Amino acid sequence: MNEMEARIRKFIETTFRPQVAVAAFDRDTPLFSSGIVDSFGVLELIAFLEEAFTIDLDPSQHELEEFDTVGKILALVNSLRTDSLRD
Repeated sequence: MNEMEARIRKFIETTFRPQVAVAAFDRDTPLFSSGIVDSFGVLELIAFLEEAFTIDLDPSQHELEEFDTVGKILALVNSLRTDSLRD
C-alpha cells in the first residue's frame, strides 16, 4: 500500500467509522453499495481529496462510479495529478 492509498483509507476509516466497522473494507470494496459512503459522504470525500492531494475535482465532470472503491479513487487522483502536471 502506498502513501496515497494509506491516506485515503485512513480518511474513510475515520470519517465513516460506524459503516466501516460493519463492512469488510479493502482496495476493491464498493463504498456505496456496501453502505460505507452515502451521497453526502462523497462530498466530504471530494473535499478531502482536493485538499490532501492539491487537485481540482469538479463533481459534475465525474461519475459516482469513479469514487466507488479506493482503487478507482487512486486512479482518478493520479489521473488528475498527471493532467495538472501537463498544464
